[in-house]
Amino acid sequence: PCKPGLLYALHRKTRVTAMRSFIGLDLSLQEKLALSGWRERALPAVALRKTSAIVAPGQKAPPAAVPPENYHLTLAFLGDINQRQHEALLHALDDITAEPFSVTLNTTGVWDGPKILYAGPDEPCPPLMQLAKCVRKAAREAGIPLENREYKPHVTVVRKAGSDQPPPLLSPDIKLQFRDFHFFESVSTPSGVRYPVRHSWSLEPDISVRERLRRGLV
Repeated sequence: PCKPGLLYALHRKTRVTAMRSFIGLDLSLQEKLALSGWRERALPAVALRKTSAIVAPGQKAPPAAVPPENYHLTLAFLGDINQRQHEALLHALDDITAEPFSVTLNTTGVWDGPKILYAGPDEPCPPLMQLAKCVRKAAREAGIPLENREYKPHVTVVRKAGSDQPPPLLSPDIKLQFRDFHFFESVSTPSGVRYPVRHSWSLEPDISVRERLRRGLV
């Protein structure tokens, strides 16, 4: 499954000295709105506030809803990478192929470490897990050290969520469709962190050229 594939890149020749980044999957506008609508119904007590808001010393920061535009599903968190790692990673990711797939967010959980509440699939999705495996392998080949822990796909919907966070009033049931994966940069702005897409790779069906033409894929 990790074979030469089709790359379409944005700002491929951009020079960087260091950037905080990750590889992941973006949600469509409709999917982001659906997930945000579920959060508002299931977690009405979580007030939307800027994550950059100042909290007094000794005061516990209240739970903060993640802005819908920041919803994403991480495949591999890279941390700060340099120019050499960046270029090597792009070449390694060029060699990945995978078919389009869907994921249904139908369960939630809270992680005490990063203090997040997330929505995710209740069972592993084989195409997603395989893509994450290939992406993580490409990152290591590019000399980027990754945390050696089990991959658990999720979309963070609330930050600053501790173990005392009340559970959602209802479970999500949101189907996500993915046809590409991306290299995101994590950028801090006065209004909060943003995740602009810097490079993108398409997920291509494993079908014949004739069938691709019939479907208008080429």
